[in-house]
Amino acid sequence: VINSDLKQLKGKIDFGCHTLVTCNPPYKAPNAGLKNPDSVIEVARHEVACTLRDIIEVGAKLLQTSGRFCICHRPERLAELMSLMSEYKVEPKRLRLVCQRKGEEPWLVLVEGRRCGKTGLRIEPTLYVEEDGGFSKEMIKIYGAYKEGYIN
Repeated sequence: VINSDLKQLKGKIDFGCHTLVTCNPPYKAPNAGLKNPDSVIEVARHEVACTLRDIIEVGAKLLQTSGRFCICHRPERLAELMSLMSEYKVEPKRLRLVCQRKGEEPWLVLVEGRRCGKTGLRIEPTLYVEEDGGFSKEMIKIYGAYKEGYIN
């Protein structure tokens, strides 16, 4: 584990050799939404300490050619996300929307890209978190025994 500002990783971790970089970044742009008075929560939710550009730039530098970059983000930032991935030569390969329930708008988008990958984006079926009043079968499969109250 390396506890470091991602913009200060040079010299602490090798660049260009990793096969996978994943990120659950702050979803809100610096001037978007209500700010939380708790600075820890603010940094987790808003691009205060780093931007989406910073994350994708550093992620791309960490990856070897064909390495995977996986990120979850809000659908309203999808165009910006895809544009930045392309700018840093991380070709979007898979996209999946996440909805709480069928009939609702997606609240999350999952994107996987490949460093210096060929073009070709696959749109995967929507992931539904809930169905029939509880977690969907797929969510139970994802969470497994980690989900509180889940009994196998």
